[in-house]
Amino acid sequence: MTERDSWDLAAQARASDRWAKASADWNRAMTDALLAAAAFGADSVVLDVAAGSGDPALSIAERLMAGRVIALDSSRTGLLLANTRARQVGLGSKIACIQGDAHAIPLARNCVDRITCRCGIMFFSDTGLVMSEMLRALKPGGRVALLAWGSFEQPFFEATIGIVLRIVRGAEMPAEARAMFRFASPGSLKRALRAAGFYDVHEESLTVPRIWAGSPEELWTYQKEVSTLCHPLFARIPPALRVQVDAEVSSALARFHSGSVLTMPVNVIIAAGQRRPEKSCLQRPHSAGAKPDV
Repeated sequence: MTERDSWDLAAQARASDRWAKASADWNRAMTDALLAAAAFGADSVVLDVAAGSGDPALSIAERLMAGRVIALDSSRTGLLLANTRARQVGLGSKIACIQGDAHAIPLARNCVDRITCRCGIMFFSDTGLVMSEMLRALKPGGRVALLAWGSFEQPFFEATIGIVLRIVRGAEMPAEARAMFRFASPGSLKRALRAAGFYDVHEESLTVPRIWAGSPEELWTYQKEVSTLCHPLFARIPPALRVQVDAEVSSALARFHSGSVLTMPVNVIIAAGQRRPEKSCLQRPHSAGAKPDV
């Protein structure tokens, strides 16, 4: 299976009739944190990179009046689903879906006010190049906001993937999946943005609630479907151990279940930075002997 096949399968799973609403609710707190960091206005043009099947692009569009959102992804399957969902909820006029490579963003220079990327920046083969492309596409004074996963050592991963790794002898997380934690080290995402040319860069580690309106068993089923980069790991679970794995994962997740919902605290890293404003050609010239601004 190619990497693009993996992202296609993930997009289809998230947008399926079975999971579409649950998936949006599950990620809502992370989306809200990302959009707060982006600080866009009602008339902003927002580029959402690694848009998948339209979440959080749809959430962005809901908050826009005269603005619009451009959903960029390499997966045609995901974008078709995003476009369909946008039309279904009356947001079709506010969203433009573009298939393309974030390493060469197919947009002109200085054309968007904000750029967002939720849980995508970690997976690009050359994150520095992607950030440089983001900087190019932003208008002077524009802002980028990125959300990445914190460390593996947190309840959600330990209650799911961690249990598989413990029970299945010799099992390892696939290299592509380990990339999820590329920016878990404090300050690493901030340093990458600065190296790409962004200024006024801030990074924050946040713990936000992921809320699943369903049972622990349903959440584990959903996770096995959408976590396509971990499919090779899940495939290594011997048939004789699958019942044990499912039971232990469900038991671990049940600790966070109350009433009809499961509330799971997750740690994420959010970093935001700006493109420097261009100096006005109407600036007052320096008088003789005066020192220029540095």
